Amino acid sequence: MFCHLTGSQFQRQSWFSWFVVNFSLLAILSHAIFHVVLAIEGDQWSIEDAQWAKIIGFMRVHSWRSLSVIYFLVIQVLAASVALIEIYGSRFGLDSWRDSCLGHLYSSVVRIGSHLRVLCCLLLPAIQLVTGISHPSWVSFPFFICSSIGLVDWSLTSNFLGLFRWWRHLLLYSGLNIILLYVYQLPIEFSEIFLWVAEFIGLFKISAKSEWSEVCSGLSLLLFYVMVSIVLLAHL
Repeated sequence: MFCHLTGSQFQRQSWFSWFVVNFSLLAILSHAIFHVVLAIEGDQWSIEDAQWAKIIGFMRVHSWRSLSVIYFLVIQVLAASVALIEIYGSRFGLDSWRDSCLGHLYSSVVRIGSHLRVLCCLLLPAIQLVTGISHPSWVSFPFFICSSIGLVDWSLTSNFLGLFRWWRHLLLYSGLNIILLYVYQLPIEFSEIFLWVAEFIGLFKISAKSEWSEVCSGLSLLLFYVMVSIVLLAHL
């Protein structure tokens, strides 16, 4: 929380906020330059020339009214705005931050966050189990094992805290899992060995034709990572 940021924590928070602002502005500017070049080149820009843009994530559209472009701009502007608000609060001091409307809004969010952490602690064991069994694979197997060990510990000792024992380790593992799953979605031609390994361990492509088990596994994995982060960051 903002009130408890001191010393090195304060500096890291300020550095991260500036990084978000600069990255968001750079993403918006580079996307605008891409569309300007696309409008100038027109049909002369071949698919091979635009392959690098597709890999980076630039969206090739025919009109700025496209929803994909609007979503991109809204997300980047919101990210930059939130980071600037954080910098504003730290730059002008705690008193002015508390007295401002933004300060009252921040205090309300903090109070909601405390209740949200309690809710996360109650729901996380179920989310962890869903992550382990929704799409059985070698990647999700550690979640199932940790859930089973926690349930056995709970049944033998009647200690509910046994379900929380592996959360710090699973936080790192789920983060790595999300990175691998994300990389697998990139429009890159992977080698046959990589594809075989990805299929063997349980990675999958997410699309409109994805099975419900794959969608449930991906969503539960993201939800688990976010909820564990909320719980553990409160104790740092």
